[in-house]
This record gives sequence, structure tokens and C-alpha cells, in this order.
Amino acid sequence: MDTKIILSALLLLILIFAVVRIMHKPIQWTLKLVVNCAIGLVAIMIVNYLGSFMGIHLPVNPISVLSVGVLGLPGMLLLVCMNFLLT
Repeated sequence: MDTKIILSALLLLILIFAVVRIMHKPIQWTLKLVVNCAIGLVAIMIVNYLGSFMGIHLPVNPISVLSVGVLGLPGMLLLVCMNFLLT
């Protein structure tokens, strides 16, 4: 084998390793955000179902799902408080 091919292969492997290492954190962060938003959507749906007996209805839109997904329980309490204050 030619040494240029071996060096090129090694350089390619190093480049692939570097790209994967750099992109690991953003992909992990994005995946965590998507999972938290899915949990937030389920939480909003549960509050809407249980809150229908008490007159609570939270809108299901990207802003409310993101706020619950990012903030968690404080985000859910914020939406419920805003619901009481604005309606």
C-alpha cells in the first residue's frame, strides 16, 4: 500500500472523530430539549384533562410546550397562573 493512502485514511479518521466530538454536545442538548418538550406536552394534556372539571384550560401551542419543556414544573405553574390572571 502506498503511504499516501494510509496517511489520508488516518487523517480522515481523525477528522471524523473531531467532528463527532464537536457535534456530540449540541445533539445531546437538542435531544434532551425534544424529550423535555414531549413530557411538557403530556403534562399540559393531563392538566387540561384534570382541569376541565375545575375550568382550567391551557393552550397547546409551541410557546406553551417550550416553556414547560424548558422550565419544567415552574413553567407549568406559570401557565396556570397566567390562565387565572388573564381569563
